[in-house]
Amino acid sequence: MRASTNNLTGRPSNIIPTTTASAARGGRRPVNNITNRVVNSQPVTRNNIAASKTTSTSEVDSKRKPKRAPWDMKGRLQDMEMTVNTFKSERDTFEDRLTDYNKRIELLEHEKQNLNQDLEQYQTDYLANRKEADKLSEILRREQTERNTEKQELQRKIDDMEYETSSLTRKMKAREEEIATKEEEMAGLKKTVSNMTSQYAGIEVQFSSTKMLLEERTKEASGLKEEVHQLKTIITTLENKLTDSDSLRRKLHNLVQELKGNIRVFCRVRPLLDEEIKNNGGSDVIHHINFMDDRTLELSKSADPNGSSMSGLKGRGGGTIEFSYDKVFQPNSTQAEVFEEISQLAQSVLDGYNVCVFAYGQTGSGKTFTMEGDHDNEELEGMIPRTVKHIFAAIKQLEDKGWSYKAEASFLEIYNENIRDLLATPKEAKNLSYDMKLVDNKKNDHYVTNLKVVPVTCEAEIQKLLKLAQQQRAVASTNMNERSSRSHSVFQLKLRGENTKTSDACEGTLNLVDLAGSERLKESGSEGARLTETQSINKSLSNLGNVIMALGQKQSHIPYRNSKLTHLLQSSLGGNSKTLMFVNVSPLEMCVNETLNSLRFATKVNQCNIGTATRQQKK
Repeated sequence: MRASTNNLTGRPSNIIPTTTASAARGGRRPVNNITNRVVNSQPVTRNNIAASKTTSTSEVDSKRKPKRAPWDMKGRLQDMEMTVNTFKSERDTFEDRLTDYNKRIELLEHEKQNLNQDLEQYQTDYLANRKEADKLSEILRREQTERNTEKQELQRKIDDMEYETSSLTRKMKAREEEIATKEEEMAGLKKTVSNMTSQYAGIEVQFSSTKMLLEERTKEASGLKEEVHQLKTIITTLENKLTDSDSLRRKLHNLVQELKGNIRVFCRVRPLLDEEIKNNGGSDVIHHINFMDDRTLELSKSADPNGSSMSGLKGRGGGTIEFSYDKVFQPNSTQAEVFEEISQLAQSVLDGYNVCVFAYGQTGSGKTFTMEGDHDNEELEGMIPRTVKHIFAAIKQLEDKGWSYKAEASFLEIYNENIRDLLATPKEAKNLSYDMKLVDNKKNDHYVTNLKVVPVTCEAEIQKLLKLAQQQRAVASTNMNERSSRSHSVFQLKLRGENTKTSDACEGTLNLVDLAGSERLKESGSEGARLTETQSINKSLSNLGNVIMALGQKQSHIPYRNSKLTHLLQSSLGGNSKTLMFVNVSPLEMCVNETLNSLRFATKVNQCNIGTATRQQKK
């Protein structure tokens, strides 16, 4: 019995590390599985059995008859036999329970072995998928090289044919001029025929020769017409091949984006400002953040009791924590370098996919600068104006391939859980209410009632809308930031495209979101209205974290409706969108706690798998 009890209490503690390691390799949080329930259950030990026996004995004693007289030896002997029988019955019961628990432990050990086998199978599948992705990328590269070579060869042939056609045209004109000259000569000869009877035979021969030359030139002209017709046929064939190549490019481009993951996370650390450099001893070096490579950074924090408990984080000792994301931008990264990494997502919108890019981080970490930038300085333009410029440039290029697009833009903010239209003037927005409605019961797409949607045809029109929205957005000063965004802003661009050559049609939506900055109440110094704003911001960001956690754990119910922000982003987070998150980090060492919270939240998002986005085709 002692050996069985030790086995019961010893085995669960050996199960826990395997489960935690498995969650770390798979990128998922450990769920409340059967092994956890065994750990949490109370082990059966001798102390438990002794306690149960004591309780049972006390119950027997409480029900015992009054004490017998000393001379009633027979009665006292009967009482003692009853007590011994009761203890024997209880002992048999506990031995049966102990046997049952040992069987359950053997069953759980068997299930643990099955789970470990499943884990090994998942890892094998992951490596196979990785090889398949590399193979597809190589196929795409070879296909592009072959198409470019074929295009250059065909273009060279076209140029040669055009040059030959031009030469033949010049020759034909020369012959026509020559014929005209001969005809003039013949007309002159006819006038003097009566005076040149002796030369009649020679003139007749010259006339016949000129006639034969005219017939030859006529045949040459017919041959040139046939050659031009053949060239037109070749050009039409080449245009059809170019259209097919473009369709293949779109398919392979979006396949590569899907293999990179649905929710991608980019981390950006802003540089120190002039005043901050002075306070840093005149140095622009950030001492508590170490950039390992373009995907990994290391945060130094000596007093962090939870540094090694976060799934996906690596503690290096000495108070340092390592974070890895899809891309890490150092303080010297430019706006152009950041946009280069997301330009492929902008291309996916033109191909008929939903795309969402949102910026997260504490106030003063550079979220608004990343998303909007400086509209008056081309080098400092943010992701929103650069994305718009990229999309309209791509639309112009696609016109030669038969594509035409219609675009509609809207811009709103969520302030204290209320939706405000940033494109509507105060007079237009007066007495209007904005609510979330479902577009179609078969889809998760939503729209905002009474929201102003503006048709746009060029980049300049959107730039005007962005400046108008920037003027109307809610900002205020706090201890953490002189000009802090007090609302979540959402810029949305809908694109509908049709191809007149292939009869193909698609529609995509681009959401660019600038979240309000997270901050702690005691550090922000907020009071009155600012206090209410801060509480509302933190609550909505907390609900966003709950939605991400629910998606990562594959829960049956996702709490999108707990806030207007998550309700609005439901289509972007719910599996039918290609989503990218910017986690913006402040370089100030005094903000290291908020930095750590932001990086941990970003790690949760990066581990979340929301499914595969689908192309929105119009029928």
